Amino acid sequence: MSRILTVILISFFVSAFGQDKKIDQLEMFYDQGFYLKVLRKSNKMLADPLYDYSGLPSFYRSLSLFRLAADPYYVKKHPTVIDDAVVSYNEFLESELIKDYTYAHYFEIASLKTYLGTLQTTLKENGYNGSADKIDSFVKNELNGIKSKPDVQPEKDPKETEVVTTTSGTLRDQIVTYAKQFIGVKYVWSGSDETGFDCSGYTSYVMKKYGILLSRTASGQLAESKQIKTDQAEKADLVFFGADGKITHVGLVTSEKGADLEMIHASTSKGVIITNIIQSTYWNPKLQATGTYL
Repeated sequence: MSRILTVILISFFVSAFGQDKKIDQLEMFYDQGFYLKVLRKSNKMLADPLYDYSGLPSFYRSLSLFRLAADPYYVKKHPTVIDDAVVSYNEFLESELIKDYTYAHYFEIASLKTYLGTLQTTLKENGYNGSADKIDSFVKNELNGIKSKPDVQPEKDPKETEVVTTTSGTLRDQIVTYAKQFIGVKYVWSGSDETGFDCSGYTSYVMKKYGILLSRTASGQLAESKQIKTDQAEKADLVFFGADGKITHVGLVTSEKGADLEMIHASTSKGVIITNIIQSTYWNPKLQATGTYL
């Protein structure tokens, strides 16, 4: 009885006050293209009563299955992959928090719609008309109203978002001042609260306090931002780093426009710190893009 009560209490606090780190990992592995790993982990979570509160294991199970449907070797061994993906997505839609989930994960859903359009065309070209028709039906029934181009989030009732407002300084100054409160907080992989941050968990945590909801991954934050020239970056804009076309790190600009570009970020070695990008032999060569939400 005590174990059941503990599970219920844990589920309540996780669902009410923060996302479970294992669910964060699903998002990160999915973003990195590890679809089989996402599928295995989501299957385990769906079998665990601790995660009955969340619709996200079903969501990521569905997304991973749809992606695996593009692999002819996987489909040969799992001919019902598309049917299974649809079932999991419908289970996700039954969640009591579906409106919040749809808003928070709109980028992934929009990307899925774009991807399914391509997959449907490929299936038709290869003679798999039945599978193509299933995808067509799914998109029309379940993704109707989702913009295929993943660059716009739906409007959200401002009453549902806690916004911090003060009268001192501009909004950009306020965001940077708030961000600096966390200097020294340790780095935690997939961390997204004051006990420990990873890079995108930190930026999303800071911006959420000002009513700006970001994707959970660095690449998602770049995709949803308005991209700007680096020399136009201002305080509270975001800077993105990576290599070979892949975004792997994000930081928050703390410098004035026109000054040496400086950021505050969750570094793996020292936690939350401020770094001069221009003078850094490590970060400067990896700088890929700059984006703004302001």
